[in-house]
Amino acid sequence: MLTIYSYYFEEYLFKFSFEAEEGAGAPPWLDSDAFPPLSPRQAIDASKNAVAEMLKAYPWADPQFSACALKRTTESEGGWWYYDVEWMVWPPECDGGDRSGINVPVMLNGRVPSFEVFKYQDRFKAWES
Repeated sequence: MLTIYSYYFEEYLFKFSFEAEEGAGAPPWLDSDAFPPLSPRQAIDASKNAVAEMLKAYPWADPQFSACALKRTTESEGGWWYYDVEWMVWPPECDGGDRSGINVPVMLNGRVPSFEVFKYQDRFKAWES
């Protein structure tokens, strides 16, 4: 199982966990294929919807796309490819200087794994499960 953590400022921690049963590694990106089965633009679109869902209960300004990286887990984690999409998010009261990056994993099947939300003061619970 792969677990990825992402913070929204020092207020919230998002924990993403996924494995083969949730579609990780399917469809596979074969060594003989020049391009992955999911385009970066599709991954960005999927992650944008996820960021809106993640922050729907919190005050935030419109997220801005920052980066999209194609990553591979270690063999012990399954050896799956996935996109790691980063968004810059400003709180509404921000003067433009303070922002937070939120990273969202997107599997090559176009799905964003389910996530749990932890308040910053409870963030240690994220590592207990």
